[in-house]
Amino acid sequence: MKTENEIAQWQDAIASLSDKQFFDLIQLYLGEIKTPYNKQRLIEQLASFIHKQDNIQKILTLLDTFDVKILTAISIIPQATQEALADFFNGEFSITEIYAEIINLTERLLIYKIKDPYSEKSFLHITPFLKEALDSYLNIKLLFPDTNITTYSTDDIFTLNPNILSAFISYIKIRGISCKIDGTIKKNDISRLVEIFPGKEKFIQLLMNAFINLHLVKEGPKAYELNKNRCKTFSNLPEIQQYAFLCAASVSRFSLDGLKKEAQLLIDSLSSIPENGCTHQTLLRLAFLFGIFKEESPAGIKKNRFSQMLEAARAKEDDLSQQNVSILDRMIDSALEFGLLQKLGTNESGEKIYTMAKIGANTVKEGQPSPKVLNIDSTFTVTLMPGLALSELLPLTSFMMIKKCGVVTEFEINRQSVSAAFDQDWTPEKIFTAISDYSYYEIPQNLKINISEWYNSYSSATLYFGYILKVTESNISFAENNPNIKKYIKEKLADGIYLLNIPSDSPITKFIDESGLEFLGNLKTSDPASEFTSFPALRPGQKISIFSKFQKENYSETSVSQSSALIKELKEAVIKKELTSQQKESLNNRISNRLILSLDQLEKTVIKTEILEAEGLDFAGKIHLLDTAVKEEDLVELQMPDAIVPGKFFTIFGRPLSISRQPGEAVLRFQLEPTKEIESILVSRITHLRRIRF
Repeated sequence: MKTENEIAQWQDAIASLSDKQFFDLIQLYLGEIKTPYNKQRLIEQLASFIHKQDNIQKILTLLDTFDVKILTAISIIPQATQEALADFFNGEFSITEIYAEIINLTERLLIYKIKDPYSEKSFLHITPFLKEALDSYLNIKLLFPDTNITTYSTDDIFTLNPNILSAFISYIKIRGISCKIDGTIKKNDISRLVEIFPGKEKFIQLLMNAFINLHLVKEGPKAYELNKNRCKTFSNLPEIQQYAFLCAASVSRFSLDGLKKEAQLLIDSLSSIPENGCTHQTLLRLAFLFGIFKEESPAGIKKNRFSQMLEAARAKEDDLSQQNVSILDRMIDSALEFGLLQKLGTNESGEKIYTMAKIGANTVKEGQPSPKVLNIDSTFTVTLMPGLALSELLPLTSFMMIKKCGVVTEFEINRQSVSAAFDQDWTPEKIFTAISDYSYYEIPQNLKINISEWYNSYSSATLYFGYILKVTESNISFAENNPNIKKYIKEKLADGIYLLNIPSDSPITKFIDESGLEFLGNLKTSDPASEFTSFPALRPGQKISIFSKFQKENYSETSVSQSSALIKELKEAVIKKELTSQQKESLNNRISNRLILSLDQLEKTVIKTEILEAEGLDFAGKIHLLDTAVKEEDLVELQMPDAIVPGKFFTIFGRPLSISRQPGEAVLRFQLEPTKEIESILVSRITHLRRIRF
């Protein structure tokens, strides 16, 4: 139902049109304007024209599928703008098609624009007089079509799991990974990693990007090294959250808030996939909607002017990191590489159908006994079956080196791997206990002997690295008996000299505060602290609620035959009129654009002939068209030859701002849509020019 506020809003929108646009619209539907005139009275007459049931029916009869798609999108996208619609329909319609359609729907009185005084954005709304009648034509299934799989996929299913992550972490822990300046893994490491993870070169690079951006690794003297404390924190996250953070971080480096937003967006989008799957385009649209939905104010509470200004400022700030199609597309591509998205098959059009992977299906639930997933052969090769969470695998694989990661994961226990564990305070007894907890079989005796010998050799000489506390003789007793100091002492090196168990890259402020040694000064360091001290909390995925607005079983479909009959009737009437060929062409264009609804309107409408297109050799025509577009602030589509590839052309779209004339040439200052970038273009290079006018 239309409200008084909506009607007033529509009237304001019509009144705020430029004089030329306003009078063109009035003359199109009401005919010649008699002077003196009252603008408000003209708006009321236009409203009366729309109110007529016969006109409403003809407006709806002339709707086509493209119209219904755009109108449905406007009805479900909060505060829809033409830029938002261009992003939403990216891949299906070009920017030119979207912007031209919005102009056409505005001229056909189906929609109107309201400019927000605080953000300067123009929001699209459905005309209140048509809202109720149009409701049954809106069809959510045109935007999110039902999935019908005609061919099922036989591809091998790959899904990121705790075993794969622990294998990758094991490699970094033992060997480290060297990367080029641009972040790509160096040749030697990528060759070794591809042997471990066959056919997964792209997956490995994306995973490394994520590890760098999540600070799960840190730069060492020669290669990236494992950030053990941060990996431990990461491993305690729910599995779906781990993978969502990895997907988001694999495509870009975000702030803490940005990372949370992207990861949550992915979880919500994947959770909204129907049981029978969806296409890539549908998934992008789901993600787009999740990315722009905002919390609405409680019903009945009106925001004050300050709140509106603050909200607009935040929205403008958000635009700097606005969710765009490129980021969404790359994040979904990562979800495919990581196996969070899996291909079910293809539909009748050959489009791939995807579903969400079952995350954590093989992980043991909390409270259940540890499964026996580990087996060791005589060569000290460890076969690790699925079943453990990453938080359990990280300590278990601390003394292992990855060999092969496939259906099963193969590690090996050797001198290098156990030495890395000894560095983390593992002892032979602790290693034997860990193996026994997860294996049905006895530990091979020769493995026990080797680990014990390696430990003896490791312990024969010790190299220390970290924080050292030195106290005077009078304070030895205080330091060794004070629980706030004692808990930090890893090893006593000599009387009054202690190695602390605080990692060398961690702040020591807490120890200083707790120790009671007031003469200690703060330790100065040039290393900036990372903002990623922990991971942001995410909620479980939720399904999008927008579909609840469209639960009707039957949708009205526009009648192609009725529409064609009306257009044919109007064009036949034009043939009979005594007009010039240019006037007849202008009227036929209006009829084709569905701006003429009846024979009565055809008789009344004011006929104007205008040039809307120009070709490359018609320099004067191009200049005239561009001058008019600048004056009336119209949008223009330009086609030009590619400067690099001979014979190839490209199209740009935007708004001409000014023309600077030079001898034999003219330079067009052009604002691109939707980026708003300004370019200077030689008019002589334009091969085709099309004006998109109101």
